[in-house]
Amino acid sequence: MKKLLYVVLAVFIANTAFAQSNKAKSILDKVSAKYDSYNTLQSNFLLKVTPRTGEASTVNGKILVNKPEDKFKIELADQDIYGDANTTWTVSKEVKEVQVNSADEGNQKIGPSNIFTFYKKGFNYKYVGTNNVAKEGKVDVIDLVPTDKTTNYQKITLRVNSKSHIHDVSILDKSGAKYTYAFNALYVNHAISNASLQFNKQNYPGYEVVDLR
Repeated sequence: MKKLLYVVLAVFIANTAFAQSNKAKSILDKVSAKYDSYNTLQSNFLLKVTPRTGEASTVNGKILVNKPEDKFKIELADQDIYGDANTTWTVSKEVKEVQVNSADEGNQKIGPSNIFTFYKKGFNYKYVGTNNVAKEGKVDVIDLVPTDKTTNYQKITLRVNSKSHIHDVSILDKSGAKYTYAFNALYVNHAISNASLQFNKQNYPGYEVVDLR
């Protein structure tokens, strides 16, 4: 009887896990379809960094994406980051330096430049349930665990609103630090000039350009 009970329990757990994975996949497929349908994206975000010990810090930012041109720009208080299919330019305002890197360097990192697409591959996912968020209502919660165990991430939690937009992303790294990107005021398919997404040294007079490609 005990053996039969264990078998039934194991089957129940497996079926539950399968159902959770299927529901998570269904939600993420809708998210992908929604973002894939946009040509341009513009959003303000709040990044909250919570170290394992010590006080949390927050920074406001803005991201602009032009998918047909394969270009983006991220604006932060102390940095501007430009990128296209081949190159990224990271402008550090405090030290007046621009670092130029190949676009494929650091492509395992998760940040504003790929925050709307990173979940498409390299993760196992599970539907956790729902949360109620002020001014947003009910959001679906999905946990993602990287299939590559050498990555620096333990777990990533996505919360998705009723419009199939990402409400926020929380990244827990192996040091115990947590990074949460919360998005608001999402504008889609608005005109974004090509020049505004292209790094131009003339806009940063006196900055040293360090080419690391």
